[in-house]
Amino acid sequence: MHLLASLSIPVLLLALPAAAQSGSITGLGPALVRASGISADGNAIAGYASNQAHYWTTSSPAWQSTGDGRGSDAKISNAAAFLSADIYDPNNANRTTAARWEAATGLWTPLPGLGGVSGSSVSTAYDLSGDGRTVVGLAWKTAGEAHAFMWTPSGSTVDIGLWLPGPGWSSRANAVSSNGNFAAGLGTSPQRAIRWNLTAGTGQYLGSLDPNNATTGPSTAYGISADGTWVVGTSVYNAFRWSAATGMQSLGALGTAGMGNAGYATAVSADGKVVVGWSGANVLNSQAVIWREGMASVEKLQDYLLNNGVPTAYSQWQVLKIATEISADGRFVVGWGANINNQTEGFRIELPVFQPQAYCTGKTNSQGCTPTVAFTGYASASLNQPFQINCNNVLNDKSGLLFYGFGQSAAPFQGGFLCVQPPTARTAVQLSGGPSGAPSCLGSYGFDFNAYIRSGVDTRLVAGLGCAAQFWMRDPASTPTTGLSNAVGFVINP
Repeated sequence: MHLLASLSIPVLLLALPAAAQSGSITGLGPALVRASGISADGNAIAGYASNQAHYWTTSSPAWQSTGDGRGSDAKISNAAAFLSADIYDPNNANRTTAARWEAATGLWTPLPGLGGVSGSSVSTAYDLSGDGRTVVGLAWKTAGEAHAFMWTPSGSTVDIGLWLPGPGWSSRANAVSSNGNFAAGLGTSPQRAIRWNLTAGTGQYLGSLDPNNATTGPSTAYGISADGTWVVGTSVYNAFRWSAATGMQSLGALGTAGMGNAGYATAVSADGKVVVGWSGANVLNSQAVIWREGMASVEKLQDYLLNNGVPTAYSQWQVLKIATEISADGRFVVGWGANINNQTEGFRIELPVFQPQAYCTGKTNSQGCTPTVAFTGYASASLNQPFQINCNNVLNDKSGLLFYGFGQSAAPFQGGFLCVQPPTARTAVQLSGGPSGAPSCLGSYGFDFNAYIRSGVDTRLVAGLGCAAQFWMRDPASTPTTGLSNAVGFVINP
């Protein structure tokens, strides 16, 4: 097939249609409970208010108090089985300590510290793993020196800050991977982002966005992906994303990054393709932000939602201030802001999914049928589920294929319409099947585009890319001897 070589007429380029999308923002109510964590599976949320940690689940969508827990970093495991936060030490009511709450018992368990106290603080919990068995945070060695720690029920409290050079160096673990194998945070002197391998007992500095000091310039890590591959945080006033393969990449800030305005990345999806956080002078003067692979820099989360089919992001909210966490699959985001009544309230966002849409017109074949595309699922750069594109009403036992490109067209071509703007790429030839013998319209073609994306055959197929696809097939009794379906337009989701 020579789709391009045989096309000499002008092509009318049409923009990709506004993809139908699904997305929502839900206020978690009541006011003053701030959502601070979400489980890896996206079904459980942790929040904090009035010196009590709370939890919310999709099966019981109302805040439930745990009876204790303070601080702004309450986190939650899958199925809301465990929470981490700080409590007053039951052995010393004047001190606070990191603790873990268990739903099965309804009790908080204080975690052992590292022997020191600073003011009234023994330790602070910042995160826990998806199974709730690993808690990380900061514990005091002396009144002036704190170390990152890891706690597990079997191993108790382990000082992972000992990886740093020596006395006087402080550290803090801000996040732990869902599998409990990696942590991310910072070390001081100077302040630098760190990623710990908890199973190997090692760590590494992640570098800096400082153009004059990329090795030891300032940076802080705040979030880590489910398997520990990706780390996000802030460096030199810009949000960043890091992996061993890519190094530290700037995601920018809202407006000009610098004194009085900075970008902070707080959480990242398992595949590293969606990052959330905030930007501004401080948390009281901030805007929640999002970055998806393909964006040049972070974008205001409210604008992103409005522009992608979620108008309630503005009609029901004055401002979304902080995006604190994201589910592993990158679909759900939690945080807090000011609702339409200017009350502080937590939110849960289901990010919009770009849905495919059929367009253009198929060519009626020699049996009087019009080949028609049908599809299930949606295109994704990471989803391990099919985006199945089928073509029905085609001649039986005839060869055909799916071809695609990155723009839409409606140009006369081979007795029908070329619905995909050249240049195009084609997939492997397949047979339509159906009953053998007399010609009929009982044949069909099928193609899993997500599997094709994952195969890496075409490295251009990345999240955020708009595509168009159409089937071509043989039709010996037609003039010319080819057939064309209508087409499907879609955007590749993360």
